[in-house]
Amino acid sequence: MSDLVQFKESRQRGIDEFHTSQDMIYYIISKKWLEEWLESEEKGHPLNNYSCVNSDIILSKPSTIFKYDPIQSHMWNKIMQPNLQEGVDYEILDKATWEIIARKYHVMAIERDATIINGKKQVNVNLVPLNFGVVFPSSLRKFNGAKSVSLIKGDQYVTRTYKLSSFIELLANTLQTVSGYQFVKHDGIRLYKSPLGQTLQEIEKHISDEIKSLGPQDDIVFDFKEGEYLDPLKYETIEDCQIAPGQIILGDFKEIQKNWAIKHPNFPMEGKCEGCYNFKVLQFPCECKKVSYCTEECKKRDETYHLPRCEKTDSDDETMDKLQRNEQSLDGKVGLKNLGNTCFMNSGIQCLGNTYPLREYLLSNVYKQDINEFNTLGTKGELASKFAHLLRRMWYADKTPIPPFSLKRAIGKFQPQFQGFQQHDSQELITYLLDGLNEDLCRIKQKPYVERKDYDGRPDFEVAKESWEQFKLRNDSIIVDNLYGQYKSTLRCPNCNKISITFDPYLMVNVSIPQNAIKKLEIQFIDPNLLWDCQSLIYAYDKNQDPPLGQILQTPEIQDKIQNINPSELVYICTSSYQCDDTNENEKMSTLRKKLKYKKLYIRKALQSELNIEKENKVCIMIHESFKQNAQYQWKREITPAFNFYFDKTKTKHNDIHQFIFNIHVGVLSTFEGLPQYDGKNWKAYYEEQILDKIYYLEFKSNQNWQVDCAFCNSKSCNDCVCAYDQDTLIENYYQKEPKLEIEVFVVWKRGFKSTSQVDELYNDWLKQQKKQIQLEDLPKQQTDEQQQQQQQQEIVVETKKQQEDLSDEQLAQTQNFSTCLVPLGPPIPTIQSINVQATNEKSMKLGECLKFSEQPEQLDEENTWYCNQCKDHVRAFKVMEIYKTPKILIFHLKRFKNSNKLFKSKLETLIDFPIQDFDIREFVQNHHLPSQFTTENPENPKCNNPIYYDLYAISNHFGGLGGGHYTAFAKNYYDNIWYNFDDSAVNAIREDSINSTLITSAAYVLFYRRRE
Repeated sequence: MSDLVQFKESRQRGIDEFHTSQDMIYYIISKKWLEEWLESEEKGHPLNNYSCVNSDIILSKPSTIFKYDPIQSHMWNKIMQPNLQEGVDYEILDKATWEIIARKYHVMAIERDATIINGKKQVNVNLVPLNFGVVFPSSLRKFNGAKSVSLIKGDQYVTRTYKLSSFIELLANTLQTVSGYQFVKHDGIRLYKSPLGQTLQEIEKHISDEIKSLGPQDDIVFDFKEGEYLDPLKYETIEDCQIAPGQIILGDFKEIQKNWAIKHPNFPMEGKCEGCYNFKVLQFPCECKKVSYCTEECKKRDETYHLPRCEKTDSDDETMDKLQRNEQSLDGKVGLKNLGNTCFMNSGIQCLGNTYPLREYLLSNVYKQDINEFNTLGTKGELASKFAHLLRRMWYADKTPIPPFSLKRAIGKFQPQFQGFQQHDSQELITYLLDGLNEDLCRIKQKPYVERKDYDGRPDFEVAKESWEQFKLRNDSIIVDNLYGQYKSTLRCPNCNKISITFDPYLMVNVSIPQNAIKKLEIQFIDPNLLWDCQSLIYAYDKNQDPPLGQILQTPEIQDKIQNINPSELVYICTSSYQCDDTNENEKMSTLRKKLKYKKLYIRKALQSELNIEKENKVCIMIHESFKQNAQYQWKREITPAFNFYFDKTKTKHNDIHQFIFNIHVGVLSTFEGLPQYDGKNWKAYYEEQILDKIYYLEFKSNQNWQVDCAFCNSKSCNDCVCAYDQDTLIENYYQKEPKLEIEVFVVWKRGFKSTSQVDELYNDWLKQQKKQIQLEDLPKQQTDEQQQQQQQQEIVVETKKQQEDLSDEQLAQTQNFSTCLVPLGPPIPTIQSINVQATNEKSMKLGECLKFSEQPEQLDEENTWYCNQCKDHVRAFKVMEIYKTPKILIFHLKRFKNSNKLFKSKLETLIDFPIQDFDIREFVQNHHLPSQFTTENPENPKCNNPIYYDLYAISNHFGGLGGGHYTAFAKNYYDNIWYNFDDSAVNAIREDSINSTLITSAAYVLFYRRRE
């Protein structure tokens, strides 16, 4: 009997017995495909066996959060296209009828269950999408303090008649398949229905507002009292919940040993008791609302620890006002607790806390008379009060360290930039605090409108005095009295040379640091015939010229290195051990430099097999050279940088990868001691007998994460899997499963260069052997001076393993010591330099040199043009900033950070030699008098004959890079005249004989000077 006859009979039987059959599982089949199949069978032209059934009605990429457990077989994991109709787009088949199709064709099975409603069977074909959002503490922790929360969200499909309790149980089982988190298996899910009309964005904003002020140790929890708890005891089915289309369902998933994320009236508050550390119902909160306890006994037991840190005590006005200096007072020699990436704040507070006139003013409580509650630019005194309270604790209290909770919260409240617990800039924090204090303590209750007059060629003194008086009409505070100076800003039109001069107030002097315009491009040249013999060349160029890469490659020195190969036949890759970017010969150095910030540029000749690949089929495979450091934990350590090669995904199988990797290692393998030489014939026999699983084997780097199965082995928990030599699978199949897949292959070496040596010494042993070979080959030859120099270049090799043991795997793989030469541009520079030699810091400079450099003209960029009223056009004017007057407290900001691209800043580590005492400022200032002396000074004599000395009293330091750096402070104590090092909670006195060497470092960032009376 033909398939066609069997199918027709079975289908009719299924229709006739539908309501009487015991079957409760049915299959959906595409109407379009079915009609094509029936027609082809009728005509005797069967469809191709590879014809895919249901591909036209299934949703290829549903926006679901979870795949239900079991992931491979649960029927709800196959989602159909929306708005399909039975009889038009699909038909329903029973199991027997479906199997006639499934045994012959490639099928995408869509199963659906049936239910009995009012005595009639009904197949639940179309699932209901629930607009789902997921919350649990670990998912929200990363947004703690961020500007906005982005929930894990998507649609979860379910049938209307499904029991709510069964759905919760299904979610609980599914959560056990999620890697990276541990969820409670029983009674660990609460579902809430949002108010009708509330959007997910509104919910995310609400959560952001609730959690932004929480500390890193606080439980992540937010109120959602407006949401309705979907109680399984109240609602039997999903349909009973009356969920409107698009209405948000919020799922609160409880993690093991963590609190519920949602606080709701239906449930008592639960969390970790700070007294007994057990997760219980917390009925006894502290007044600060930061901690809670399960019993009164636990609350009393924790008082000794918590009360000194309690934010309620810290913010109590009456308590703070009663604090006075006594014999036990620590007089400012106190540390500040790091609340979580708040070292930048602690550094700034210590510097300002040791600023004498500001500190004495705030400690005396005189500031309360000046609090301006009418200034809309201020905080109505809240910032000033919190800062004053903290200073009282720092100078009058007898305990250290102090947690600056209240000030941190006040700063975050009024300046969202500092909300949360991300790392920030101490200079920006200092500027904000001083600006905020100026507004809070401004003696002018109603600020008048002030219109600035033009320069019009008037004398500098006249314009400067007028500008200062206008500034004082709107700003009059302790900050202005002591910390504000005056800049002279000169703008010159590049077209008509029109000059505009303005005088502007400043809080700190921004000091530019000169930079070297000569940049170095490091290029790694790879020879595929001897893969590990990578030659490194350093090319120096003027960054102001910004040449394209192709122009650099045309220089004779590099042409000799690449053997005059056409640049179009080269492969250019910027790569690290985990990521690669393509580039080309037309890319400018300014953009290429940004790519190379954390990568290296590798250039090699393209293989013939790569040149023949069609663009749409071309994929890059990253190849790692590694060995297993610990076989038990499958942890691999890389021994060379990663290499990248291109493959044709439509033609490449597992054994092709094995053959390719063997071919590019033939040169390396030929140097191995005790390994028979490969004669170039019958690679398969040689590979199977001598190499595979004896010298090395191959592994795919798994892409498995969250609920994504490994593309190579389909495992839900894969820690890299073997690239099976005998598996006849096209890599195109892996890309069909995961279109964004990036294939990486590990060459896992099993033996060393010698059969008796350790595998972890493989690369270094190979390098030593290459060096010996070079020496033996060159020994009998009479060498010219040029040949001797070339030999010296080849003999620059890596340091031994002892010098690399402290490096991380990433650093070890990225800092391999390949032979290196340096190509000069312009004036001659050294011709030999090891790649492992760290780039030397810029030469040290004196602070005075930097101040002079900061006065040099700078042309405005395109985004910051100036309107010239003579040319009637916006122009890129030349701008000069000069110090006109200095205040009593002079702050220098050393501009160490510069924007290198949109995501990163680079840091200048130049050592600035600044005076600690007797800094005579006259040379760098046009008017030697204080800003407050405009009315008494002689306009004809702005200079002073006697020295004007400034003495250093505080430094804000920044160590390390911008992302992972650390801030500290040095400050000179007013009472004992001793310098102290403030490093968050730690406070240490600096020895008198080491003050200069301790204070003057490349970490100095913000310098505080006091004018000597």
